[in-house]
Amino acid sequence: MVGYAEAAIATRSPGHAEALFDRLVPWADQWSSVGASAEGPVSRVLGGLASTLGRYDEAESYFRRSAVMSNRMGSKFFAAWTDLMWGEMLAERQEPGYVEEVRRLVARAHAVSTVNGYGNVERRASAALRLLDS
Repeated sequence: MVGYAEAAIATRSPGHAEALFDRLVPWADQWSSVGASAEGPVSRVLGGLASTLGRYDEAESYFRRSAVMSNRMGSKFFAAWTDLMWGEMLAERQEPGYVEEVRRLVARAHAVSTVNGYGNVERRASAALRLLDS
């Protein structure tokens, strides 16, 4: 279900996001994996689904939980991915005063991904930073 949720987030599909959100909520404090592959905190995915649904307060709460879990587990990749998604959500929300928080989150995601070779996160964070600077 996490894979389907990632697709709903990437395609910004509210219809799919709603159904997946409701099914994943009970697992919010769990770490998702398929065999030996980690998919990270379910709360990160819930944050993305909530963002897709325009439920920004919920999204922020889930991203905060994902960040805590990722950092507690020492997962730099999922911490960076969470920061990027969180920053993207805040930029989408467009509330006054959020620009510096967006920049902080996205810059941290960029720095961690650059040092550790997380190419996709690095590229997305670079693009987000360019948009902030334009």
